[in-house]
This record gives sequence, C-alpha cells and structure tokens, in this order.
Amino acid sequence: MSDLRDAITGVLNEHPGIEFHFCRPTEYEAVLEAISERFLARGRHDLKATWWWTSFADKTESFVAADFFAELRKRLHPEESYWFVANEEDGNYWVAEASGAAIFAVLRGMRDFEYYIIDRKMTWILCDSHHNTLIEARAKSQAVPLPML
Repeated sequence: MSDLRDAITGVLNEHPGIEFHFCRPTEYEAVLEAISERFLARGRHDLKATWWWTSFADKTESFVAADFFAELRKRLHPEESYWFVANEEDGNYWVAEASGAAIFAVLRGMRDFEYYIIDRKMTWILCDSHHNTLIEARAKSQAVPLPML
C-alpha cells in the first residue's frame, strides 16, 4: 500500500461503522476520469499536476477560514455520500466513497495531505490547499456523463 492510505485506514479503524470505502482498482480510473473532465482545464492531462487546484477550469471561490471545520460543516452533511480523493505528491490518488462524517473523522485524524471532496453529482469540488486555503470550484459547463459504478 502507501503511507497515506495506511494512515487513512488507521484513522478509520478508530471509528468503526462510518461509511468510507476505497474504490476498487477497476473503478477508481473511471471516477478520476470523470472528475478530471468535469473540473480540470485540460481534463485527464491535468491529473499529472501536483495540485489540481492550480488547474481548475471554472471560477473558484477561496478563503482562509478561521475555523476550518465550521466551514466544512456548512458544505458537508454527515449522512450524505461524497467522493473523496487523497493525493500523494508522487501522483498516486486514493479514491473513496465516503460520508460527510467519515471525511470529518479522517481530516480530524490527519490534516497534512492534499485532498479533494466532490459531491456525488460532480457539480462542485472542494479542497484545502497546502496554504490552508479552502477552495471550491464548479464543474465545467460541458461536463462528461458520470461513470456507472
């Protein structure tokens, strides 16, 4: 595995019963493809970027939050399901389906990594840059169909 995935799994083991499932190897590529085509300026090509937030295609909103978790609570509902993508600097991505509660648990347990949260309809993407800035972007208007998983 990887140190990042192992660290996420370690946090999840402390919270049994929360909804967090890494995508199977046969599924994650389709999810990454849909995310890249919906949010990144050059689609799949921008998956090679170290930080996706430098390649968002559409307008973004960003700000430094005094209380990061309060801002996330405004956007994420504990019971709803989201796509969660953890990004390692070597270009590996760990894609998961996760509830808002599970995402909060992971982020409270470990915060020093790049990650992206995407609503299941893929209309918005949210991330916390390594500059402690919360960034939100909307999907491109010519979005590709969602993958069938």
